[in-house]
Order: sequence, then structure tokens, then C-alpha cells
Amino acid sequence: MIFRSFRSVLAECLDAMRLGATVQQCLARYPRHADRLLPLLTLAESVKKSPPATPRAGAREQAWLAVQTRATDLRTGRRRLKVQVVHAPPASLTWLKPLAVAAAVLFLFTAASGGLAYASQDALPDSPLYRVKLASEDVRLWFVFDDTRRAEILLDQSDQRMQEIFTLVRRGDQVPEAALSDMADRNSRAVGIMADNPEETTLRARVLTQAQEQEELLIALWPEVPDSATPEYAEAVAQLHNTRLSSGTGTTAAVLNPEDLAGGILDISGQAEQIEDGVWIIGGVEVRVDDRTIGRDGLEEGLAARFVVARASTGRLHVLSLTGLTAGTAPTGAVVSGAIEEITSAGITVAGNFIPFSSNTLRTVSLKVGDRVEVSLSSTSDGIVAGAISPAVVATSSSASGFTFIGTIEGDVSNSSTWTISGLPFDVTPSTTFDARAGSAADGSRVQVQALNSGGRLKALRVTVLASDDPPDVVAMVGNFDGYDQQAGIWRISGLSIVPPETGKDPPDNALVAIEARREGGDLVVEEYVTVESPDDPALVQVQGTIIEIDGSRWTLEFAQVRVDSTVAVTGDADEGERALLWGERGRDGGIQARYVIVLDEEPVLLPTVSPATPAPSPTPAP
Repeated sequence: MIFRSFRSVLAECLDAMRLGATVQQCLARYPRHADRLLPLLTLAESVKKSPPATPRAGAREQAWLAVQTRATDLRTGRRRLKVQVVHAPPASLTWLKPLAVAAAVLFLFTAASGGLAYASQDALPDSPLYRVKLASEDVRLWFVFDDTRRAEILLDQSDQRMQEIFTLVRRGDQVPEAALSDMADRNSRAVGIMADNPEETTLRARVLTQAQEQEELLIALWPEVPDSATPEYAEAVAQLHNTRLSSGTGTTAAVLNPEDLAGGILDISGQAEQIEDGVWIIGGVEVRVDDRTIGRDGLEEGLAARFVVARASTGRLHVLSLTGLTAGTAPTGAVVSGAIEEITSAGITVAGNFIPFSSNTLRTVSLKVGDRVEVSLSSTSDGIVAGAISPAVVATSSSASGFTFIGTIEGDVSNSSTWTISGLPFDVTPSTTFDARAGSAADGSRVQVQALNSGGRLKALRVTVLASDDPPDVVAMVGNFDGYDQQAGIWRISGLSIVPPETGKDPPDNALVAIEARREGGDLVVEEYVTVESPDDPALVQVQGTIIEIDGSRWTLEFAQVRVDSTVAVTGDADEGERALLWGERGRDGGIQARYVIVLDEEPVLLPTVSPATPAPSPTPAP
């Protein structure tokens, strides 16, 4: 596949207009670039129709010489110096390319019209000045005649689009379509230059590095994309992926198309099991692997890895990329939810524990002290850092109620968008993340689900396969106690109907409660319950992670030291290497004092060690 640069499209349109074509005809010929072409072609048409001006000879010579000097400075990268007026005829500008002449006219026109371009420099995609900003960036490129320098500027501008997207997402706004399309266009132009200059290895390395970073960040932002922006988003991700496949040359035999991403992106961590050439099972989910999969050469039977999987418009799942996980270690997947106590440029503090940012930390919310956020932790060479920060899923809100549910999968879920777990139907969406490192998500598997109940629809946010063999009728749940329905004789917990125990007091309304229940037919019957947090209690911090070490009452998790003394209610038997979900508060010693703990696994969860002697398969494209 050859990537067409916007520069060549613009030049072709200008040539067509000189031969009599209209602006609308050019836009119809290139609808993908219509938004970018419109202001430039309109300007060209206006210049063409303008009557010739007849300034004084001296003023004309000084103006043309100023343009020539400035164009030379921009082309060579020098700063502008004081202009010395030298009488030279306008014919000396014949060396300028036609496109550069048009840029010079636009430059003079912009300078004469005031500081509009300057005022637009900090404009965001939701600003009326944003189109002016993009046009002024193109003006700058028209004065740059060195291919390498032009590609570098295009990559800088593409990176700026990514920052603009982040800025709007952190403000709670939707992903902007204008920034997406412009970022894709500038990346395409940079790759087009690379195709013409294969000897520029340093520049190619930057192209590939930036393509990988942008693809990973856009995939992480996928849940924030509105339906209206999905086509532009899929096109941007596909273009970045194809750039990586082509090693920055702009040509590749294997092409990822936008429709291959139409159903969204899944994030699955688990073991790989090969069914046949090009067909694998990852954590119980059937996926395709072919020459569009980045990292496929390292895929082998039994490998534990994180798989980024695209769902096509047909529903077929295809692995975009895979990253191997360290064998013989416990899975992390740590998540912290709580109020921000302090914010610095280096990180945030939650429950007295500092969580550093990294250059790849994804923030989908503007951070303020006191806000409740959910932080997924990532393990790097520098230690544990914030991987992503988003608004916390609260137990109750005006629109939806969050809860934790532990139960057993019923039926085949490998290609289903609705999973039945201990009798409850959960919607699985492209934004649902899966941690299947403890086994496959299959019929009979025990799983933990972080979910939302929105008007009776249960949406799975995160599904974690557990190392547990509890009976299928055993259920655990943590959610908001909505009250006792006396007429029906049931409890309402996070909007779900639960049969209360025969004896005992009801929890306080709006309290956070944890129940152990048994499924009897279609009912969930409470056997035991604990009030984790009363309505008047200070908000607790919620932590899920792997127990690294147990020293008496002191547990070490990825995030912090946790004190679990004899006053703490603990469900399950804890051991090092097992995962735990707990609620607590800031302790006097800087750690976390636990209030309630659920041990999720019944045995340590260690990633399998793969023998290096195992031959690596050579997947072929699926039919």
C-alpha cells in the first residue's frame, strides 16, 4: 500500500484549478482531505480572481526582497536578521517553486490582516481559530524545501495533535475528529517523505517510535471515542499500525483496514494456545494471528502475554500486537481507587502513598485534590508508575451503580458479547479489559467482574479469571445497599435483587456492603454480610493487587504496605502470590490500615515458564 501525501494532493488540485476546475470539484475528488483543502483552495481561488495591484516600484522591490530573505531563512533554519534593502528586480525570484510563491502571497496577506495566525497558536480543536492554526502550520511548511526538515516538522505537528487530544480528554471532552484527521494526514505526509528518502535511517527510527507511541495511546483512549468519531479514529489507528508494519517505508504487503477495527479494541492478558495455523485461543477467546500482527514471531504455545485485539465489522477478532509477560512471576494488574490527597508534576498521592507519573501515563480526567480517581498501575524498569488515571467507579451515582461480583461463567463465552456469570448477564464491550493470566475465561471458570448497573443493564468493565475452584453456586458481591424492599422482602444492592438472611439487622441505607451468598435457582441468597463503609464514614481507598510478602500483620502489595491485623474481616486464606481486593484508610505509619479484605485466589498465581526449546510456530493468514 502506498501512502498519498497531502502535499501532492494539494499540488494536483492547484494544477486542476489553473485548468478551470472549481473548488467543489477538487473537494469531491478528495473527500478525505476536504476539510484541509477547503481554506487553501478558497484562498487560491480568491488570489486568482483578485485584480492586479500596482504598488510603487520601490515598495514592490522592498516587499519582494523581504519575502525572499525570509524564505531563505526558513529554508535554512536561520533566525530572521535585520533586512538590508538591495534593489533587485522581481525576476530574481524565478527560483521559487509555484507553491512557495503562493505561500509568500499568503504570508504577506496574513501579515497585513493582523495577528490572527499568532492568536491561533494555542487554539484547541473546539476553537473557531483551530482551522487558522492548521493553515498557518501549512504555510510554514511551504517555506521548507529540505525533505528531512519538513518531515521532522510534520512529526512535531503530529505530536502536537496528540497533545491536543489529551488536553480535551482530560477536560472531559470527547476525542476531536479534526485533530484525529490532521494527525493522520501529517503522519502520512512524513511517511511519504520517508518513502522518497530511504537512506534517512535516523528519521525512520523516529517515525516508527512515534507511530508505536501514538497507536498505543490511541488504543488506550478508545473507550473515550464518540460514535461520530469512530471512522476517523479507526483510520488513524490503522494508518499508524501500517506505518509500523512497513518499517516506515510507506509500503507494506499486509494492510490493516479501518473496517478491521470497526468493532473496537479488546485488551486481553493470558496464555496462548494454538488451534491451527493462524488461529489461537487467548484466555478462552479465539483470535486470528497473521502477518499484520506485530510481535507474532515471538508467539509460541503457552506464552503468557498481553494481546491487543481488534474486532472487525464481521465480529472476527484479530491480534494487532502482543507483548510477552515475564515468566515465573505473579501477575500485577494492580488498581487503586481513592481520593487524591496531593498533586505534583511528578505524580499523585492517594492514602498517603505517592504514585509517580511516567511519560506514558494516560489521564482521562482533569486532576484536582479531593477527586476520587481509579489508577491502574504499571510495572516499569523504574518501578511502579501510574498507567492510566480515570474517574473512580463509585458504588452509587445518579446514572449508574458500580459493584464487584465474583461468580462462575456459564456457557461458551469465546465469541459472545453477553456473558452469563452465576445467573447474571453482563454486557462485554470493546472497552472491557480481560485478565486471564490465571486461566481461561471458559465455562466453569471463576471470575471477578468490576461492573456497572445502568438501568438494569450490567456492563462489565474488567473481568479477571481467578485461581479458584469454589462451587458454581457460591457468589460474593460488594456494592451499595439501596435499602430493604418490605413488600417484596428483598434487599437492593447496587440495583440488584438479593434475598436477605433470615435473621439479623439490615445494613444502613447507602452503606457499602460485602456479601457472601449462594445461588438457589434464580435467586441470590445472602449467607453472611459485612458493612464495609457506613454512609457517615470517611471515604475509604480500594486496592487490588498481588500479595508480594506477608510479615505478620504487614502485607506488601505493589502499591503499598497494608496492615491486616486481628480486627480486620478477611474472606479467604491469604498467601504470597495470591491476589487480594481490600478497602482501607491511611494508617498512622504511612501505609494503609485495612478495613475489609477479599482474597481472590486460592493458590499463588504465577505465570508459566516457557521452555526456550519449544519451537515457535509460523502463523499464516486466516482464510
